[in-house]
Amino acid sequence: MHHEFFDLGPQQGRNIYVLPVPYEGTVSYGTGTCLGPEALFRASVQIESYDAELDLDLGDLAHFTPLPVVHAPASSPEDLHQAMRERLADLDASRDFVLTLGGEHSVPLPLFEFYQKAHPDLVILHIDAHADLRESYGDSPYSHACIMARARQMSIPLAQIGIRSLCREQRDFMRAHKPSELMTLFAWDLPAPGEAAERVRAFVGGRPLYITFDVDGMDPSVIPGTGTPEPGGIAYAWMTRFWKELWLDGQGPKLVGMDMCELAPLSGSQASETAAVKLIQRILTSWLGLA
Repeated sequence: MHHEFFDLGPQQGRNIYVLPVPYEGTVSYGTGTCLGPEALFRASVQIESYDAELDLDLGDLAHFTPLPVVHAPASSPEDLHQAMRERLADLDASRDFVLTLGGEHSVPLPLFEFYQKAHPDLVILHIDAHADLRESYGDSPYSHACIMARARQMSIPLAQIGIRSLCREQRDFMRAHKPSELMTLFAWDLPAPGEAAERVRAFVGGRPLYITFDVDGMDPSVIPGTGTPEPGGIAYAWMTRFWKELWLDGQGPKLVGMDMCELAPLSGSQASETAAVKLIQRILTSWLGLA
């Protein structure tokens, strides 16, 4: 694993811990997410830290402290989650910001627990092609297809963006929830970025926010390197504008942590990991520079 995330020069601004978790124990289609964290590290040092549209430089706002890689002690997600909990025990969820790099989308559950303990009113913003609201999948309630069902089981309010693949049972699950508990902006019906940002801000209110980002939420033309691509996804220009709008007037939510999952780099192409890293950059720059 590369030892540097972004190439920012002198350490200043907010410290962000980077936790690589190259796990793919419950993948159900394409493989390669175990290579995602390394690809994100490599891509991060190749892009400009300056965001010309925002006229802000991430290097002025943050620096990154990579943590040791969490390898699964066995193939089950439960074993991985326990290893992650042990790693997180050294950190303080009331103060420390962790950027987790998956690995598949079963990875973030210990982060939900970690931040909810310090912030009982935590809200999750979920970017994904898939609802991930199955009660169980492949004989495991901890599969990547169930991660948001586990969040709801923890009573964490959930806003979803980009969903376009779900079974009827998951749609029924959505309809059974109050709008204050679960809000979904489907990919085929996305409002303009500014309106979507307003709706998410209203949903979050003044509560702390955790972002869980499955890269297949983006259209495959933007990030083709993922195990379960779905056509009709979020456009890059829409997504970058959304983050800008979310924090544009300084009224956006307080971000406590985030993850980027399901990147499966394609041999001979750096397009997917570059787009994913630039989205991480835009999220952090908008939050730290505009809020």
